[in-house]
Amino acid sequence: MRAQKGSPKRRPILKHARDRGVSAIEWALLTPIMLIIIMLVVQFAIYYHAQHVALAAAQAGARVARTYPMNDNGWQEEASTTATEAVTHFGPNLLHGANATPGGDGYSRWVVVTGQAPRVLLFVPDSILTVTKRSGGPIECFRPDQGDATTCEAQP
Repeated sequence: MRAQKGSPKRRPILKHARDRGVSAIEWALLTPIMLIIIMLVVQFAIYYHAQHVALAAAQAGARVARTYPMNDNGWQEEASTTATEAVTHFGPNLLHGANATPGGDGYSRWVVVTGQAPRVLLFVPDSILTVTKRSGGPIECFRPDQGDATTCEAQP
Protein backbone atom coordinates (compact mmCIF):
# COMPACT_ATOMS: atom_id res chain seq x y z
CA MET A 1 0.00 0.00 0.00
CA ARG A 2 1.13 3.38 -0.86
CA ALA A 3 0.79 6.33 1.57
CA GLN A 4 -1.54 9.02 0.41
CA LYS A 5 -0.42 12.57 0.10
CA GLY A 6 -2.66 13.98 2.81
CA SER A 7 -2.14 11.26 5.37
CA PRO A 8 -2.35 12.25 9.03
CA LYS A 9 1.16 10.91 9.66
CA ARG A 10 2.87 13.63 7.59
CA ARG A 11 0.93 16.70 8.78
CA PRO A 12 2.34 16.89 12.35
CA ILE A 13 5.86 16.67 10.98
CA LEU A 14 5.26 19.63 8.69
CA LYS A 15 3.58 21.63 11.49
CA HIS A 16 6.57 21.18 13.81
CA ALA A 17 8.99 22.06 11.07
CA ARG A 18 7.33 25.47 10.58
CA ASP A 19 7.43 26.30 14.33
CA ARG A 20 11.09 25.47 14.76
CA GLY A 21 13.01 28.47 16.31
CA VAL A 22 9.92 30.45 17.35
CA SER A 23 10.66 30.27 21.09
CA ALA A 24 14.17 31.65 20.52
CA ILE A 25 12.70 34.64 18.69
CA GLU A 26 10.16 35.18 21.48
CA TRP A 27 12.93 35.24 24.09
CA ALA A 28 15.01 37.58 21.94
CA LEU A 29 12.08 40.02 21.87
CA LEU A 30 11.05 39.67 25.51
CA THR A 31 14.48 39.82 27.18
CA PRO A 32 15.10 43.57 26.63
CA ILE A 33 11.60 44.39 27.88
CA MET A 34 12.12 42.29 31.00
CA LEU A 35 15.51 43.92 31.66
CA ILE A 36 14.02 47.42 31.37
CA ILE A 37 11.24 46.49 33.81
CA ILE A 38 13.80 45.12 36.30
CA MET A 39 15.92 48.28 35.97
CA LEU A 40 12.82 50.46 36.54
CA VAL A 41 12.16 48.57 39.78
CA VAL A 42 15.79 49.11 40.85
CA GLN A 43 15.53 52.84 39.97
CA PHE A 44 12.36 53.18 42.05
CA ALA A 45 13.98 51.39 45.01
CA ILE A 46 17.02 53.69 44.91
CA TYR A 47 14.80 56.79 44.70
CA TYR A 48 12.64 55.55 47.57
CA HIS A 49 15.70 54.87 49.73
CA ALA A 50 17.14 58.31 48.89
CA GLN A 51 13.91 59.85 50.17
CA HIS A 52 14.36 58.02 53.47
CA VAL A 53 17.97 59.21 53.74
CA ALA A 54 16.87 62.82 53.12
CA LEU A 55 14.09 62.55 55.70
CA ALA A 56 16.41 61.06 58.34
CA ALA A 57 18.94 63.85 57.71
CA ALA A 58 16.24 66.53 57.95
CA GLN A 59 15.00 65.03 61.22
CA ALA A 60 18.53 65.01 62.66
CA GLY A 61 19.03 68.66 61.70
CA ALA A 62 15.62 69.68 63.02
CA ARG A 63 16.29 67.94 66.33
CA VAL A 64 19.39 70.11 66.80
CA ALA A 65 17.59 73.26 65.65
CA ARG A 66 14.65 72.78 68.00
CA THR A 67 16.77 72.16 71.09
CA TYR A 68 19.22 75.02 70.52
CA PRO A 69 18.79 77.90 73.01
CA MET A 70 16.29 80.60 72.03
CA ASN A 71 18.64 83.57 72.33
CA ASP A 72 21.55 81.94 70.45
CA ASN A 73 21.76 82.58 66.71
CA GLY A 74 24.22 79.77 65.90
CA TRP A 75 21.51 77.15 65.48
CA GLN A 76 21.26 77.58 61.69
CA GLU A 77 24.86 76.56 61.05
CA GLU A 78 24.74 73.76 63.60
CA ALA A 79 21.49 72.33 62.17
CA SER A 80 22.80 72.53 58.61
CA THR A 81 26.07 70.82 59.54
CA THR A 82 24.25 68.07 61.44
CA ALA A 83 21.91 67.37 58.50
CA THR A 84 24.78 67.28 56.00
CA GLU A 85 26.78 64.92 58.21
CA ALA A 86 23.69 62.71 58.56
CA VAL A 87 23.46 62.38 54.77
CA THR A 88 27.07 61.21 54.58
CA HIS A 89 26.47 58.83 57.49
CA PHE A 90 23.18 57.27 56.30
CA GLY A 91 23.80 57.10 52.57
CA PRO A 92 26.79 58.93 51.12
CA ASN A 93 26.16 57.62 47.59
CA LEU A 94 22.36 57.86 47.69
CA LEU A 95 21.92 61.63 47.74
CA HIS A 96 24.22 63.58 45.44
CA GLY A 97 24.68 67.30 46.01
CA ALA A 98 22.79 67.25 49.30
CA ASN A 99 21.95 70.70 50.62
CA ALA A 100 20.46 71.42 54.06
CA THR A 101 18.58 74.69 54.50
CA PRO A 102 17.44 75.65 58.02
CA GLY A 103 14.50 77.92 58.63
CA GLY A 104 12.25 79.07 61.39
CA ASP A 105 10.01 81.68 62.93
CA GLY A 106 9.39 82.71 66.52
CA TYR A 107 7.69 79.44 67.46
CA SER A 108 9.17 76.67 65.35
CA ARG A 109 12.31 75.65 63.47
CA TRP A 110 12.81 73.29 60.54
CA VAL A 111 15.41 71.92 58.14
CA VAL A 112 14.87 71.18 54.44
CA VAL A 113 17.21 68.65 52.79
CA THR A 114 17.43 68.57 48.98
CA GLY A 115 19.50 66.35 46.69
CA GLN A 116 19.57 64.10 43.65
CA ALA A 117 19.02 60.35 43.70
CA PRO A 118 21.43 58.38 41.49
CA ARG A 119 20.28 57.55 37.98
CA VAL A 120 20.22 53.93 36.84
CA LEU A 121 18.39 54.38 33.53
CA LEU A 122 19.57 57.02 31.08
CA PHE A 123 16.09 58.02 29.92
CA VAL A 124 14.91 59.05 33.41
CA PRO A 125 15.15 62.87 33.71
CA ASP A 126 16.93 64.55 36.63
CA SER A 127 13.81 66.49 37.59
CA ILE A 128 12.08 63.26 38.57
CA LEU A 129 15.01 62.16 40.73
CA THR A 130 15.13 65.34 42.85
CA VAL A 131 14.45 64.58 46.51
CA THR A 132 13.23 67.25 48.96
CA LYS A 133 12.27 66.47 52.55
CA ARG A 134 11.39 68.81 55.43
CA SER A 135 11.27 68.16 59.14
CA GLY A 136 10.64 70.54 62.02
CA GLY A 137 8.59 71.35 65.04
CA PRO A 138 8.09 73.79 67.90
CA ILE A 139 11.10 75.24 69.69
CA GLU A 140 11.71 73.37 72.90
CA CYS A 141 11.84 75.86 75.73
CA PHE A 142 10.18 76.75 79.02
CA ARG A 143 6.75 78.30 78.56
CA PRO A 144 5.32 79.74 81.77
CA ASP A 145 1.78 78.97 82.93
CA GLN A 146 0.99 82.65 83.37
CA GLY A 147 -0.15 84.85 80.53
CA ASP A 148 -0.72 83.46 77.07
CA ALA A 149 2.00 80.78 77.46
CA THR A 150 2.85 80.91 73.76
CA THR A 151 6.23 82.63 73.83
CA CYS A 152 9.40 81.21 75.24
CA GLU A 153 10.81 82.77 78.32
CA ALA A 154 14.34 84.17 77.93
CA GLN A 155 16.86 81.67 79.19
CA PRO A 156 19.72 82.91 81.34
